[in-house]
Amino acid sequence: MSQRVQEWEWKRLGNPRRQNRMNQLSFTLDTSVGGSYPPEDNARIGPKSPSFHMTLPKPGKPKGPPQNLRPVTLLNSIRKVLSTIALTRIRPAVENYISCSQSGFRPNRSTSDVVWAHRWISAKVLNYADIEIDITGIDMSAAFDTIDRKQLLQLLTNLVTEDKKRIIQFLLSNTTLNVKISGANTEESFLTNIGTPQGDSLSPVLFIIYLEQALKNVRSTLDSPSNTTEAHLPNEIAYADDIDFIGNQPVNVKKIEEILKVHKLKVNVDKTEHTSVRKHSEEWKTSKKVGSLLGSKEDIEHRKHLSNIALNKMEQIWHKADKTKQRTRIKLYNTLVSSVLLYNCGTWALTKTDEEKLDSFHRKQLRRVLGIRYPTKISNKSLYKKCEQTPISLEVLQARWRLFGHVLRREPSIPANKAMAFYFHENAKRARGRPITTLPMTLNNDLKILQNRSISLTSQKDLETIRKIAKRRQEWTTFTVDIKKAAEAARSDLTPSGRP
Repeated sequence: MSQRVQEWEWKRLGNPRRQNRMNQLSFTLDTSVGGSYPPEDNARIGPKSPSFHMTLPKPGKPKGPPQNLRPVTLLNSIRKVLSTIALTRIRPAVENYISCSQSGFRPNRSTSDVVWAHRWISAKVLNYADIEIDITGIDMSAAFDTIDRKQLLQLLTNLVTEDKKRIIQFLLSNTTLNVKISGANTEESFLTNIGTPQGDSLSPVLFIIYLEQALKNVRSTLDSPSNTTEAHLPNEIAYADDIDFIGNQPVNVKKIEEILKVHKLKVNVDKTEHTSVRKHSEEWKTSKKVGSLLGSKEDIEHRKHLSNIALNKMEQIWHKADKTKQRTRIKLYNTLVSSVLLYNCGTWALTKTDEEKLDSFHRKQLRRVLGIRYPTKISNKSLYKKCEQTPISLEVLQARWRLFGHVLRREPSIPANKAMAFYFHENAKRARGRPITTLPMTLNNDLKILQNRSISLTSQKDLETIRKIAKRRQEWTTFTVDIKKAAEAARSDLTPSGRP
């Protein structure tokens, strides 16, 4: 086995001076898979050497209290390589074990499909009469640091083969930490026997494996669906330790706390949130899920505010435009500001007015980046050309259809797909009055601008037709490009206007 690992590493690294590292990795695999452990002298320079433990302040939290600090473990490179090898080997078994409701730390899953599911659920409530949804959101305290390693290894016994389990057991045994304090000499390390060392790609996956076992016990105690509406809902949406239980009434949080306590997991009571999604209520729209607000308009305004904060932090760069190259300023804007503004933008439901306001806001930021101030004027078309940008509403449209196709290609059992099926399930009367703009309606409006295609999104049948297109990648690419081109052709702000 060592020979195969060395050959693989030589090809990857291609540097003979790293032979010492190679020998350490090969020795580590031999000892971990073979069932023995390295002697103390070798452990001090290999993957068992002490890890540095440091803390970072959580964003948006007051400085000082320990609960507002996020612990991070700095691991050495050999341990990270071994962790990556272990993760690659256990990934197929993990994917079969973890529930489809979990989106965290999994291939082809992200916060976007979590928010996508919530948008479709709320769309059903907004446009159909007599539908009310309750969401109970829970979060864990120090989730990675409370894992019982013995329970985790027992769980892995039935999940992966013995050699894979031995690698993980080796990584979790005799772990030492060295707390790094600024300005202090802290060379004394100490042993840890709970939790998973954060800092590599394996730890979060071990956590969701451990959490899944606890959630299986929680699910067995939840009430069965009381009606057809609840039966078609995705009753659980999770991203790592952020878990939402969805139904017609709130779940019993006390019972969930007791079950999780058996697995040494502690619910953060301060972050437990009960959200009632009602047609004539506004409170739920400001509820935050994985960084996005449930209401599209509220989320857009929130993103604008956060992007302005990011923009203002670099005011010295924008103000002294002659000191920094324009290309560099645009790169900084795209990386540090635009990314904040466009977080989960593919889930937004936009009216024409919303698009115009968003584009105007974007152009205002671009003028600041270029240092263009009144009375200097520049047309919209010239501004976009100078910055090598397009109207941001077109980027949102592209992100929306990219995410739509991504969700359609995933399993039907994931929350995002179940939420779309729930939306089209005809079990309620449509509400009176003008329909409220929602994500499904925005997607349907996008389709209306296509001249040569008779396709819409108003029923489950339409959804399945679009799903078939999405699964044919080349056809889907052509389809979405046609939508974007049609949207560009309909734009009036790409012609010279002379507006400041």
